[in-house]
Amino acid sequence: MRIMTKRYSIEMPARWNGLVGIRKRGVRTDLILLREEDPACSGLLVSLKCLKRKVLKPDDFTELVGRLIREDGECRYLYAVYGREGAVSEENEDLYWRLRDQLWQVFESLCPAEGIEWQAV
Repeated sequence: MRIMTKRYSIEMPARWNGLVGIRKRGVRTDLILLREEDPACSGLLVSLKCLKRKVLKPDDFTELVGRLIREDGECRYLYAVYGREGAVSEENEDLYWRLRDQLWQVFESLCPAEGIEWQAV
């Protein structure tokens, strides 16, 4: 499944169908576990945030994935913010870590929108 945003698109692995859902909010795209009883409150696998400014002191849950640079030089930083402890129930914890270990496939599939250059870190 391809997820489109204004600046980029990413591809979720086909085997994630029925396991991972998408929730978009402004500059944020959340990938959530669908197996959680209340995905509105829990189930966050990763939140992709496209920010104007670089995070100066990222915590252990925040990772710079790359930069999106428009033709006019405007730069946005793409960050992955991972779910914190308690983001998923104990019964889904193993699934959470298996999917999180496969997120590199999602990041590798990133395709910038027209007129934007992608620089992975």
